[in-house]
Amino acid sequence: MHAPAHAAAGVIDNFEIVSTAAAFGGATPPGAAGPYVLITAIAHGKLDPAHALNAGIVDLANAPRDANGLVSYSTDVLILRPQSAANATRLLYYDVVNRGGKLGLGDFVGGDLVAGTVPPATFPSLLQKGYTLVWSGWQGDIPQSGDSLHGAVGTAFPTAKNADGTEITGLTTQEFIGSGTTMRLSYKPASLTDFSEVKFSARQSWYNSNHQLGYRTSYSAAVSDWKYVANSDGSYSVSFTPPQFVPDEHNVSVKPDAGTIYTFVYRAKQPRVNGIGFAAVRDLVSYLKNLPADAQGHANPLRDMLSARCIVASCSSNPPTNFDVAVAAGESQSGRFLKDFLYQGFNVDKFGKIVFDGMLPIISGAKRTWVNQRFSQPGATTTAHSDHWQPGDQFPFTYGVLTDRYSGVSDGILKKCLATATCPRILHVDSSVEWWQGRGSLVVTDDHENDLALPSNVRVYLIAGAKHQSGVGVRTGINTLPASTSACLFPTVNIKTATVWRALLSRLTDWVTVGAVPPSSVHPTVAGGAIRMTPTQTNYAFPADVTNVKVPIGDAATPTVINGAHVGYYNQIYTTDYFPASGQAEPIVDFTKGYVQHVPKLDSNGNEMGGIITPEVKVPVSSYVGWSLRKNGFAVGESCGLEGSSVPLAVNASVKSAGDKRATLADLYPTRSDYIAKYRAAANDLQALGFILPLDNQNWYQPAPTNISSNLIPNP
Repeated sequence: MHAPAHAAAGVIDNFEIVSTAAAFGGATPPGAAGPYVLITAIAHGKLDPAHALNAGIVDLANAPRDANGLVSYSTDVLILRPQSAANATRLLYYDVVNRGGKLGLGDFVGGDLVAGTVPPATFPSLLQKGYTLVWSGWQGDIPQSGDSLHGAVGTAFPTAKNADGTEITGLTTQEFIGSGTTMRLSYKPASLTDFSEVKFSARQSWYNSNHQLGYRTSYSAAVSDWKYVANSDGSYSVSFTPPQFVPDEHNVSVKPDAGTIYTFVYRAKQPRVNGIGFAAVRDLVSYLKNLPADAQGHANPLRDMLSARCIVASCSSNPPTNFDVAVAAGESQSGRFLKDFLYQGFNVDKFGKIVFDGMLPIISGAKRTWVNQRFSQPGATTTAHSDHWQPGDQFPFTYGVLTDRYSGVSDGILKKCLATATCPRILHVDSSVEWWQGRGSLVVTDDHENDLALPSNVRVYLIAGAKHQSGVGVRTGINTLPASTSACLFPTVNIKTATVWRALLSRLTDWVTVGAVPPSSVHPTVAGGAIRMTPTQTNYAFPADVTNVKVPIGDAATPTVINGAHVGYYNQIYTTDYFPASGQAEPIVDFTKGYVQHVPKLDSNGNEMGGIITPEVKVPVSSYVGWSLRKNGFAVGESCGLEGSSVPLAVNASVKSAGDKRATLADLYPTRSDYIAKYRAAANDLQALGFILPLDNQNWYQPAPTNISSNLIPNP
């Protein structure tokens, strides 16, 4: 119904196929109906800057145009499709690349495309379902490689200029953390000789003396010895000498170390039009999903999917589109991209059709992206310690439309798609780390600390105790201290979460295709006792303070002291002006307008409640939490990374520390067979709830507990 109005918004002008080759050496993946083919391509697109669908793309109007007034760009593309449409189903699966990488290959496909190794028969691969998989570039600072199989999946986006052809300049900020002395800049300096606007500072923390995360109120030292350095690729870096001392959050002088935060404010030039990334995905998926050919008349390489097997409840004998549905998933940065894609109104194409029918944002928290702003840095991600200041991390935080009590603005991630009737069905899944570092509780609570009633097309899940990315799984139960080069103090969490993601993707596709309703949302709630965090909270429950507590470490399970106490570090968020009217690059934080966050409540053994409880947490050998601390040499005591913390349970009463109030392994599991039986039962329960797939239960969870170390649970 919108076709005439939307016809000129954007187009895939030329879908250039670089190569077509048999995937996996021509072998049929186990469980698949036939072999697969790899198509490497470059999508050459054009956008109309004057069109309403593109109106929100920052600086698109300032990009170079062709004779028809259109802006050109291109992106890498990789397609993995069944060789024969007769062996395919009419579902297009779009895996959002993460910094140019194809993360979904390992978690949802299996095998190795480059080596030509098929997924093992024990892996529940998407290839068994006959889906067509697509990856494409969207991140403006990842260069187009032309080889999306072996290289990064990148882009070639234009830079913006003033109408008179002069360079656009503006103040921007670059951050670097580490013990090195070179900082690569995202944009070229506007001048290599005028340093009048440069502000170069170093600090150990963004916290101020009131334990609030503040840009202008945190203590810092000036970095005075520095220079610009030209790189071989035409970019620039800053070479510098660290100051002799830097202040910590209490203004105590310490020596710079591998956790020191360096902040370089400078006037930059040549901003890329990074917001094109949203339109590039919109127009590529719309083209592959719907059209017979590109604008030059080259046939769509997926046009034969018209004859593939119907995947929805009923199909026309003469289907009007190449695919019945398109489903997208993305991990971390890629999940944030999906939410921002939706929030900024890109899930409607030039025909007025929905782009993605289903979305699976994985480990995105309440964050979006820093993509569609001038001098944006799409690869950055905020934590309490690193890259904290990002424009994409402000209200709205959740899917439904709410009114912000501070600004009075009513907004939500779904607001624009509601207006065009193009909202997808969404399964949003986070780990515990996202509630500590990604403000995940704001997805399910409002700014008055009430539990939210989520929209009917949205489910939200928290995997209790899990770190950001999937762990390798708890098999032997042995914990080791992080390597000396690691910033974090505690052993990392090894809970396997990719198994849950795979099950949720299956639930999502069932919901989108045949209307099978997925499990209800599962996450901590205010009503259920989730813990309200404040900037000065120092102890929410053991293992928050493990000072002088011995825990079993290493293959021999040697009782070892790990000294560390949690002091309220989490990724606070206040109303922040990232673009002050003065034109300054330093954000202005209003500490009177903060958003209260919550974290999961812990049980008597220090494990989280209120989320999806995996066998590792239900039948624990450790406490697993979503926070960690930085150790000496890495900004000691600061919030650490995305790995979470594993604090092992004592083996028995004889080696248990007086301050450890948790049960011992001997208390919980009199014998190894008892542990194995409980673990397997927990896995079966999780499968029955729909949160792991039968193949993953059979081939991962059921064998896993038999590997438990006899140094942890010695009795047969």
